[in-house]
Amino acid sequence: MEAIIEYAQANIVLLLFLIVGVGNVVGKLKIAGIALGPTTGVLLFGILVGLLHFEVPPIIKAVFFTLYLFALGTMIGPGLVHVVTSKASIKYLIMSCCTVVLMAASIFLVAGDFDLNNIVVGGLSAGAMTTSAVLAAAQGMVSAGGVTLPDGMSATEASNLLGSSYAITYLYGTFGLIVLVKLAPMMVGKDIAAEAAKLDSGADADVDLGNRAGAVRAFELTQPIYVGKTIADMEAAAARREADRGMPTLIEKVFRDGESLQLSPDFQFQEGDVVTVWATPGILAFGTDRIGREVTDPNVLSVELASAEVVVTNKQLVDHPLADIWPQYGRGVTLEHMARNGEDFPVRGDAMLARGDVLFVSGPRRQVDGFVENAGYAVTNQLDTDLVNLGIFLAVFGALGTISVTVFGITLTVLGGAGIGALLGGAVLGWLRSRSPVWGSIAAPAATGISKIGIGLFMASVALGAGGTIVSVLQSLGPKLILAGVIVTTVCTLGTFLFGHFVLRLNVADNAGATCGSMTGGAAIGEVCKDANSSVPAVSFALGATLQNVTFTIVALVLMNIL
Repeated sequence: MEAIIEYAQANIVLLLFLIVGVGNVVGKLKIAGIALGPTTGVLLFGILVGLLHFEVPPIIKAVFFTLYLFALGTMIGPGLVHVVTSKASIKYLIMSCCTVVLMAASIFLVAGDFDLNNIVVGGLSAGAMTTSAVLAAAQGMVSAGGVTLPDGMSATEASNLLGSSYAITYLYGTFGLIVLVKLAPMMVGKDIAAEAAKLDSGADADVDLGNRAGAVRAFELTQPIYVGKTIADMEAAAARREADRGMPTLIEKVFRDGESLQLSPDFQFQEGDVVTVWATPGILAFGTDRIGREVTDPNVLSVELASAEVVVTNKQLVDHPLADIWPQYGRGVTLEHMARNGEDFPVRGDAMLARGDVLFVSGPRRQVDGFVENAGYAVTNQLDTDLVNLGIFLAVFGALGTISVTVFGITLTVLGGAGIGALLGGAVLGWLRSRSPVWGSIAAPAATGISKIGIGLFMASVALGAGGTIVSVLQSLGPKLILAGVIVTTVCTLGTFLFGHFVLRLNVADNAGATCGSMTGGAAIGEVCKDANSSVPAVSFALGATLQNVTFTIVALVLMNIL
């Protein structure tokens, strides 16, 4: 056993990857039907291994949490600006502010009542609010010397205490939130599924945004009805007869005397033109009656299909529901799925589009290219990441985060260390990318991958270090710290939900999702959507979760400096 431990310590990076892999397997296990989740799995397995007392070099944690915070920043940057500036998001902004006030007040009170030092407060803030960004920022501030440590405590000991406090309070922060938000609708006498159904019935939630049943056929124009008419006339006439809602009829090609012609809405047909039509089978079945005989020439029938990852930058589309946008801008284009702030976002007709949303679309190339031109810009290489801007923004803003000032003899790091600087740098770059492609491409899958790898290895490092101290922390602070975590999570969750219900008058399903978002409860939102039998809660979840990664971090760092 000693030889194995010595080998693992000498090759600590390999051990961290092992913890991430096995931890993700552990995260698939379920308790009462609820999956533990990858973060919980890595945390539990890492602590178990850490009982053998391994040491993780601080530079390893620093690299991983800096990468994670920067990637997180790039994903939330556009959404952060949208939540703060959009009139449509004002109620969620108010709700998030309510949660922040509850968090600050409850942590301040329990820290005083239970005599918790500022390092424990940092771990409590991260664990009770299940916000890994808080832990990463707190670790960075400790490493940078941006916080006063308790007498006799080294930076390494403080880092391990942060991790142990986080781990002890994180479990209730995760599962307590799920239980509370499932019970909250019943506390106010509402059925969440029935309330979600009301929202769905009054909105275009199920509108089909695309042409999944589209097919192509060609006809020679012999019927007099369209001779001398335009492409716009033919498409409009067909649209009035569309059998399947949301499925467009599009003229993709016109051949005259064997030559393909340049198309425009006011292009006029002549008798004998061969028309290539993209439409639903129900419409195409009438082609011979309304246009003329069918043509089976492969050259005529070939329609180039395309797909694109589109970043929304057109402000005319922002804060409008997809159901209104698609008939005008998305004819012939299928919205396969969409992402907001690096997370999958439900494709619903009533979902309001936001600047920086990433839309994954497909369809005939001519239609896809037209949609890209109207909506924003396409990520030209979905597998490429612009390392120039990534490296420069991370380095410059990370350096800004290390600037310190001395006030009344106390040295303070203005932004709380390189980690917070990296978070802000990522947010600025993400916001700039949502406005123009000149700022380089960090493809959505790449940003998600960097974030997951960064947080996975960072959490493995934290868990490994915490494992060596968690027993002693439980012995000295266990009951007080657990109770403190229960109080903070419960007060913030129920207080936020009741505020949304009685003050903001939100629909219960919308309120439950917004509560999960205000508590950054990624694991909880899936359970809420299952209870609601609807994706309604996921829409309001995304708005709050964007803001809180930043606000919770700021509040936690302030509390660590004043307690």
